[in-house]
Amino acid sequence: MAQHQPERPEEPRVHPGGRLEPVPGPETQAGDQSVDSGSPVNGLDGDPVEDEEASADADPEAALRAAREAERKRQQRRRRLLHDCERLLLLDFDTLAMPGWPDHHQLNLARRRRDSWLLLLSVLAALVLAGMGNLVPALIGGVAFGALALAALWGLPGVRHVFTHQASHMELLLKRRRLLHRARKHVEHLEGPIGLAAACRPLAEYNPALRRSRYTGLYSLSERGQLVDSIRNRSQAQLYLIFALEAEKAYNRLREEYLRTHEQMLDEGNVEPLNAAAQSSDPSVVPVPESDPVPPESAEAGGEGAPAHTGNPSARSS
Repeated sequence: MAQHQPERPEEPRVHPGGRLEPVPGPETQAGDQSVDSGSPVNGLDGDPVEDEEASADADPEAALRAAREAERKRQQRRRRLLHDCERLLLLDFDTLAMPGWPDHHQLNLARRRRDSWLLLLSVLAALVLAGMGNLVPALIGGVAFGALALAALWGLPGVRHVFTHQASHMELLLKRRRLLHRARKHVEHLEGPIGLAAACRPLAEYNPALRRSRYTGLYSLSERGQLVDSIRNRSQAQLYLIFALEAEKAYNRLREEYLRTHEQMLDEGNVEPLNAAAQSSDPSVVPVPESDPVPPESAEAGGEGAPAHTGNPSARSS
């Protein structure tokens, strides 16, 4: 069998001048090969470098266009949010705060006065019946009957308010019901067909107070259209008032940011100026301009020329 023999190292060659030429090692040969192989690569690297420079020049323009498009979309979203939440400007503080709401102390006092009056009526009525049954003297029965008539007249609001301005228990209850009904009507007007609380939920970006858990129930009820029916006492109406005040703060901040950004875009020439029709209309609906009316001068001219054209033929012939 043939055995593998190790390669013999190459012997140094003798130069004609008598000097020995060194034998190149494997590392030197590998380096020469790498240099030789790298020389054409350096020559071919010019095209990718030029492409990278061109792309670097184009990237700022593309990034600028993308930034403008993103800002334009954000402006559209802000304008849509401003349109959906513009009913916040119709908020009536006194209607929801209900400053004249009768408290429990007033109701308790009025209830005590009512109970005392009913007790007096019962005692006088018992004396009258006793007098009619000859259980007590007739004089006592007659006096009791007169006092019963006067006490009965005291129950009439017109007679009672002549002597005192204190409201009765029934009047306080009716006042509560009237104030609550007025507040519910105002909330219904603010909510509208889309639900103001649900539409203004994105305003939490401009006022973190709107993210509190106390408003979660308002958002869910507004989405289902059941918010007005759920307001049954003063505390619930005041909760909606607090929400509306916080949302109004966020609305003002959103409007300031929208106008500031619009001015910047207007200075850069990236947007058209605002007009009254665009501000008062739905952003999703483009208003169609109406046709120009006929000038009054032309109408008057036409009206004056018509009789001259349509005269009596007999008169013209005569």
